[in-house]
Amino acid sequence: MVTARSSHLPRRPGSGCQPSRRGMTIFVVMLVIMMLTAVGIFAARSSQLGVSNSGRYRAMVQTHFVAEAGMQGAIAEFSRDPGGYLTMLHASPSPTTATATSYPCFDIPFRAGLTPASTLCLRLGYQAVQSAAVVSGAPAAFKLFSPAVVDGTTGFTAPGSLGRGNIAGNFMVEFTDERPLDVPPPGMAISKGPAASLKFVTITARAMGQIVPADNSGVPLPVLSGTNMYVTSLETIRADVMVGPVL
Repeated sequence: MVTARSSHLPRRPGSGCQPSRRGMTIFVVMLVIMMLTAVGIFAARSSQLGVSNSGRYRAMVQTHFVAEAGMQGAIAEFSRDPGGYLTMLHASPSPTTATATSYPCFDIPFRAGLTPASTLCLRLGYQAVQSAAVVSGAPAAFKLFSPAVVDGTTGFTAPGSLGRGNIAGNFMVEFTDERPLDVPPPGMAISKGPAASLKFVTITARAMGQIVPADNSGVPLPVLSGTNMYVTSLETIRADVMVGPVL
């Protein structure tokens, strides 16, 4: 015959699920949840910044090429009739007083007590270059930068020169600082022959390219429009342009 004998051993202190350990477990779980939440927020924010930076980089590249296009277009138009445009440059109004608003171009420096070496300036903007292209044979509806086409019914957008966005390119080119060119261009005679008497000059061209908001038809919004506070970018480039031969 087998008999069972039970014995009751004393429980060790701290064994089992005590309230203090339950509180520690909840604290660790909440800490892990907070850490995972912070990591998720950081990842979402990093992704958003990446998209924003990509858009800014695209706008920067677009603005650069708009400024380059403006520079090339204005120089091409200037070279079509260098003598005539130099005459227009010489006929530009001179300032009567040395104030910031007297100079016709932004590229002429202004400082109290300073008189610039030359205040002559000729400006060729987007409309002038586009009109010159039409006069030279381009279609009447020609646009330097084709706007995106938005279908109000289907919502489909056909990309333009600057993509699918409702944006437009604009530029202004200033010609200033005319000065004589002492050495003729390469290939021209220096000391003898009829070409030795030809005159060449150098002028400074300053192109300002800009990306501005536009409506669905590609027309830039008015300057006073509240949307223009979100103008994406502006770039300025300079070049020394050799002009000639001139009288």
